[in-house]
Amino acid sequence: MSLENYAVMRRAFPRRTSSYDRTGANIDCLTDLAPGSTTVLLETDGPGKITHLWMTMLEYPGHETLSRDIVLRMYWEGSTVPSVEVPIGDFFGLGHALTPQFYERRKFMINSAPTTVGGNERAMNCYWPMPFRKSARIEIFNNGAVSCKLFYYHIDYELAEQPADAGLFHAVFKSDLARRGQAPNYEYRNLDGKDNFVMLETTGRGHYAGCFYYADTNPTEWWGEGDEMIFLDHSEMPVIYGTGTEDYFNNAWGFRDPYCFPYYGAPLLAKRPDGGEWSTLYRFHIPDPVHFQEQIKVTMECWWEPEKTISIASVAFWYQDKPITARDPLPAGAANHPRRHPLAPEDRWVHGNPEGLDRVFFRPWEFEEQLRRDGVRMRTVARVGARFMYFAGFHGGIVIESNGREIALPLALADNARYRVEVKPIYSELKGPMKFRLGDTVVEAAPRSLVIEDQGPVIHLGEAVAQDGKIILHVSGEPLATIHVIRLTRLSGG
Repeated sequence: MSLENYAVMRRAFPRRTSSYDRTGANIDCLTDLAPGSTTVLLETDGPGKITHLWMTMLEYPGHETLSRDIVLRMYWEGSTVPSVEVPIGDFFGLGHALTPQFYERRKFMINSAPTTVGGNERAMNCYWPMPFRKSARIEIFNNGAVSCKLFYYHIDYELAEQPADAGLFHAVFKSDLARRGQAPNYEYRNLDGKDNFVMLETTGRGHYAGCFYYADTNPTEWWGEGDEMIFLDHSEMPVIYGTGTEDYFNNAWGFRDPYCFPYYGAPLLAKRPDGGEWSTLYRFHIPDPVHFQEQIKVTMECWWEPEKTISIASVAFWYQDKPITARDPLPAGAANHPRRHPLAPEDRWVHGNPEGLDRVFFRPWEFEEQLRRDGVRMRTVARVGARFMYFAGFHGGIVIESNGREIALPLALADNARYRVEVKPIYSELKGPMKFRLGDTVVEAAPRSLVIEDQGPVIHLGEAVAQDGKIILHVSGEPLATIHVIRLTRLSGG
């Protein structure tokens, strides 16, 4: 609906599903979305149309890949194959899995017609219309190894008859961490695009609506000379042939400063300390959709030398008459992560009290991947009762189903010094006694009826000398063992 016909009254019934607190309290979010878990955000019968998505989330400190790990899926008309399966950051234009501090320092924003991000870098909005006739289902899937701490959402939709020719919304994510160039020299010729990077290929009737494009380059590398080539309805040669990557994104003569317009933009052009660069671009074919009657393939030429590799990724958006019937699965866990690069100190995750050799905090969620890999049943905890957990500036903890079995937690340290060791249980999660063991020292904790975890005492386990850069802490409980935070104070050198 545009302003031109906004005043037209229609027979439509507005609805919303959101993460509001079902108890009436103010924890209006999903918490501790575990690795491998799927959470349904919306499931409704049709006919109707999704009109707006708003989402935001918060990671545990150090979980820099959260925006790539959480995957957004959408299903239409009862299909078992998702029409949308895209990492949530990439779907909204946050394509490099960078820290909130990184985006905040650059005042990052996307201000396009269908997608906006900002003024906070995690305020993610989508206005692509998503009609359906029989049913709609939207869910998120944790494809990573660490729980998502907090996840908030609104999904606004309306129940109403939809036009018979309304297409179904689709999106696909593509990534190549080491894309080799196609052009050995300036004499290179490419008319058929057979080695191009394929952003979208599908069969059916519909129109291509645009894309996000993400480039991660090494020093002195440039990715902007390749041409877009779009093949329509099984054509052997491109029907649409462009003049350069930066030209496709409606710029010219390279890129200088970030910019955002309703249909195209380059919201991130960021140099790294190593001399490489992260670039985020978008082009949305809203006034100029690319129609196809039977099939479409959207490609981008990689015009750089074959000995150079550039990491590129894309999200393509399109509409078509029926849900797709097959899609390649996303790689799991770290295999789906972007390249990782050292960040400048001011761009790194900063949370709570500063750390140094004299005081080291081990956040319990740092052990989540190890415990799950070892087959230990556990879950993260970000809230107790109607309150979030707070202690020493850090939030959250873990609950381990130990059932009396000792679980070893290796605390990796920078040296073999002597440390004083203190721990904090999540008392109100305990169902029975639990034990902490440090060497020969055993201390027991009992359940307490607490809402605010700061009210419970810290347990002092004494002192230990690191061996081979580690101190081993053992926990056990009947049936649960819980940890809020582990604090080590350095007493002497090794």
